[in-house]
Amino acid sequence: MARYHHTEGICLRRLQFSNTSQVASFLTPDAGRLSVIAKGVTRASRKGIRTGFDLLGRYELIYTTRRTSSLQNLTYRWLREDFRGMRGSLERLLCGYYAAEIGLNFAAEGEPCSSLYECVLKSLRHFAAGKRLGTTVLMLELAALREQGAVPRCDACAACGKPLPTRGRVAFSPADGGSLCRACEAERLTRSKGVGRRPSPTLWRARSRPRAELLKALAVLSAHPDAQPPAFGSQETLAMSALLRLHTRFLLGKELRMWNYLQDQKLTRSLQRLRRQTRSRREVGVSSLPRPERCRPR
Repeated sequence: MARYHHTEGICLRRLQFSNTSQVASFLTPDAGRLSVIAKGVTRASRKGIRTGFDLLGRYELIYTTRRTSSLQNLTYRWLREDFRGMRGSLERLLCGYYAAEIGLNFAAEGEPCSSLYECVLKSLRHFAAGKRLGTTVLMLELAALREQGAVPRCDACAACGKPLPTRGRVAFSPADGGSLCRACEAERLTRSKGVGRRPSPTLWRARSRPRAELLKALAVLSAHPDAQPPAFGSQETLAMSALLRLHTRFLLGKELRMWNYLQDQKLTRSLQRLRRQTRSRREVGVSSLPRPERCRPR
């Protein structure tokens, strides 16, 4: 007899399996990343409307496990939240896609991740309301690293445990797990120069080192995850996110796809270009544009 499981989850990814079925991945608090197959979920109803999973929607799920595969059978699903506020802004929608990518890369199958689930759910609600997008993304990145126990150490030297400098720039090494003091920095640079001409790629150069005040703020956020984050400036938020993404790139061995849209205000420039194109098309008129000719066989 099949055993039924009841949980809730956020849809992170969906794939069309057949004409009427879909394969989806959910982030759940008690089962981690859950992959299910929903048979007949896109079958048209009497009104002729084809339905499926809403990406980034929060569902209530009932599924049965399969012995021979990690793909579970989904029997019932109910949509509880759809976060429609993200659909009115491209910035909010891309931040939601980034939350889904974090859930796919940091949540394991079959392992509970209630803290990461709560943070992703809270972040999606903030994205839908348009509240402090940069700070919300920063707290989400911290929660993902905290779920894996890989938060970089910023309150002291990660190599020897000595206090960090209170002023100026501080070296950061993802290979050592955080910031480095002056002595450990000099030791790493001497060791890297003995191997080759260039320093170690995991050690930030002097031009790109984070400030000591920035590391103190990041250490406070890491030590108090449930506290209300202070109002940082846009430059400080981007600098802390860049530091965490450098550490994440070293841990995962790859770059996440959404980083190109969220770094260095590339998203704002692309939006301005898209709006100019849309405005020019409206001025010219879509109906007056020349239509492409069809290729006819001779």
